[in-house]
Amino acid sequence: MMTTLLTTLAWVCVTVTQLVVLSIVLRVSRSIVFAVLQAVIPYATALNVVIAVFAVVTTNWQLVAASLLLVAWIVLIILRAMLVHRPHRPAAKPMPRHAMTVVHANLLYINSTPTEAINDLLATDADIITISELTSELHEALVIHEHASRWPHRHVLLETGADGIGVWSRHQLVGMSEHRLISKPALSGTAITSTGQSVGLVVVHPTPPVNRAKTRDWTPSLKAIGDLASMMTAPTVVIGDFNTAFWHPPMRHLLRRGFRSAHLVHGKFLAGTFPVGKKTRPVVRLDHALVTSGVTVHEVHDFTVTGSDHRGISVTVSTTAHATH
Repeated sequence: MMTTLLTTLAWVCVTVTQLVVLSIVLRVSRSIVFAVLQAVIPYATALNVVIAVFAVVTTNWQLVAASLLLVAWIVLIILRAMLVHRPHRPAAKPMPRHAMTVVHANLLYINSTPTEAINDLLATDADIITISELTSELHEALVIHEHASRWPHRHVLLETGADGIGVWSRHQLVGMSEHRLISKPALSGTAITSTGQSVGLVVVHPTPPVNRAKTRDWTPSLKAIGDLASMMTAPTVVIGDFNTAFWHPPMRHLLRRGFRSAHLVHGKFLAGTFPVGKKTRPVVRLDHALVTSGVTVHEVHDFTVTGSDHRGISVTVSTTAHATH
């Protein structure tokens, strides 16, 4: 009786996994349920290995074949993404002097510990700081911080709710512009170092697929990010809370357009940034740094932002582009 029940449950899991994998391959992006399951598809590998072991023990060879086929299919999806990005990982050598660190933090617009969150953010001592879910209260905590003067070049767009966004930089910011990603704001511009190197910046926080209307806007928002970044003339870092995992069809389409993920370049495809809780580890990476040709990614890591439901991300990059201004 127990074996029959477990076998039925195993087939249900295999069938659901098959549907999710097919939804990725067929680029299904209008379903909230599929969006959630697509985000965690790598973890289905372990589940299906367990099912395969159970099937071997119970000599259910059809279940063995079905579960192992799914494992192979998911691994292929992951390897394909990794192999495309891996060649862009720089060889081990001293970091260029002109390399700069760019960080992003979703501060959480209802953050109950704004001072601590800002302390965490500025403790990164990054050259360029980008922020999403920036509210008036969080911005005030940022401005009055004792180290705020280290980042004199700023462009901030304060909007209601979770839509505030901003850039603080040690380097000069040129051509900063405000955009709409369907319904969400974005910023673009160029940072120019004192030695003349330039890097384009696109800061984003597109719509999450959390209800029918927002799911409808989700794919166009990701396409709009690609369109905006493609118009940048300098080698560019596109950074922010994308509300999208590597395995979502809109993100896969974005990567096919030639953008490279800093985290995939360095093999960090399972390190999550969301959701952060007191007793839970983040399981999905929604926060990304994508780069265009001409940008070398030297280092990536994540950091804690007190009171936020996201971890922050940090990337150290260099370009050979020089400003023409």
